[in-house]
Amino acid sequence: MEDTLLIHVQIGGFRMPLRIPRSDEEVYRKAQRLVDEYIDTYQKRYNQRSYEEVLILVAFQLATLVSRRHLSGDTGPLEAKLKQLEAEIDKALLTE
Repeated sequence: MEDTLLIHVQIGGFRMPLRIPRSDEEVYRKAQRLVDEYIDTYQKRYNQRSYEEVLILVAFQLATLVSRRHLSGDTGPLEAKLKQLEAEIDKALLTE
């Protein structure tokens, strides 16, 4: 079993503990920064929108990036990593 690490990801004021493979810490930290950057951008651009609407726009933007990768062909590693991240987030949310 791979060595794991407990990190706390804070996105949009929500703090979530996640147990991740130690080797993937940089990936998670970069993902957190990317989501925060998108949230900040969309909050400034659509300041009349609710926070929930901003989060929907961010999710859609990230899904668009994944779709572009999918259409360009090399999605195997990305899809595998997204499924792993999803499973770990689901596990973390269920253990709270």
